[in-house]
Amino acid sequence: MAKQELAKCGHPNGFSVNMSVRGDRPKEVATGQGIQEALSQVGIKVQIDQFQSGQYFTNFAGSPAYVHSHDLGILAGGWGADWPSGFGFLSQVVDGRTIKPAGNTNLQETNDPQINAMLDSAAKNPDANARNAIYTQIDQKIMSQAEILPEVYAKALLYRNPKVTNVFVTKAYGMYDYTQMGLSS
Repeated sequence: MAKQELAKCGHPNGFSVNMSVRGDRPKEVATGQGIQEALSQVGIKVQIDQFQSGQYFTNFAGSPAYVHSHDLGILAGGWGADWPSGFGFLSQVVDGRTIKPAGNTNLQETNDPQINAMLDSAAKNPDANARNAIYTQIDQKIMSQAEILPEVYAKALLYRNPKVTNVFVTKAYGMYDYTQMGLSS
């Protein structure tokens, strides 16, 4: 199937692409290497470029000028919404109006008027079920265009000292709510 798709796009023998990863994040580097290995099987050669996390979104993957001038075609990234909603998750990663010269989180530079309009429609809609239906449509449209590839969901072991009280995991983030913790005397 992949070979047929490569032939359709005019590259029957594959092509080369540059990928950015944060080199100080071993799991992200390993993800890049996995992608590199998988794509090599159909003739796509992936060159992995590693950058420091502290400047990744300001100077490299999050800088459209850098991305274009260095021919980056695959950009690893991560996103955690500030709050658990379609808007909290999607607005900064697929709204074309959020593309910035530096600090960009819409790495694939989606600027689809239909998606932008759907985001506006959802934001104005007072009905939670209707909003969620719109966010689902946005997600489906993005996935059908293969603009974002969800690859890895990081999980961590959560430990708490027995003296810590009022401990619970926030489902939306899969981690402790540190603002509610206390200590037993």
